[in-house]
Amino acid sequence: MTDPTPLSGLTPLLGVAFTAGAVTQLARQLARAVLPRLRQVAALSMAAGIAALTVTALLTVLVRPAPAPALLLAAACVTGWSGPGILSRLGGLVERKLGLPSAPRHRWFRNGTRGTYVSRPSDQTEA
Repeated sequence: MTDPTPLSGLTPLLGVAFTAGAVTQLARQLARAVLPRLRQVAALSMAAGIAALTVTALLTVLVRPAPAPALLLAAACVTGWSGPGILSRLGGLVERKLGLPSAPRHRWFRNGTRGTYVSRPSDQTEA
């Protein structure tokens, strides 16, 4: 599953994918009824660009014959619209395929705090 195209040959395609994903998320954020803060919009746009770049890079390697550039651009835009949340789902899928243990699940306790385990009463006493 090696790709004969060197990274330097993919740089323009990946740059366009990043830009398409970021601009698509930017348009989505600016179309909201209440505009979010500039920092939040910028962060979501950059994260969506990274997600679009990742999905495009994976498609160029996994799909044979190589997909048309228009299909890759469409995938970048759809990923950009979906936002950065797709990276967590994609990461979970890759971890399962590689047989890696997933990140520990966090649980919310009654007092509103978060933890990775549930504490149990013990027989230990404090001195």
